Amino acid sequence: MIVTFLLADPTSVDRPLYVFAQPWFESHNECVQFVKENNLQLYNTAIASYNLRYKPEAIYCLQEKAVKDIFEYNYGNKAIEIQS
Repeated sequence: MIVTFLLADPTSVDRPLYVFAQPWFESHNECVQFVKENNLQLYNTAIASYNLRYKPEAIYCLQEKAVKDIFEYNYGNKAIEIQS
């Protein structure tokens, strides 16, 4: 799963993020290759998602569990559903 962390406040640990629900990858290497080939498009999508207010700080390929852990850490026990 592709996730971008957006730079809102450089002094804050908490950062807005944008999670790409699609495309879905069978392996980490597939994700990394896709990001290498499409990083500009991914950055533009993430920027547009926040109405050009924040720019992406980084793009990561993470497993679904890691993304759920990030949401749980940031928002407590609120359950999230990641759809493929």
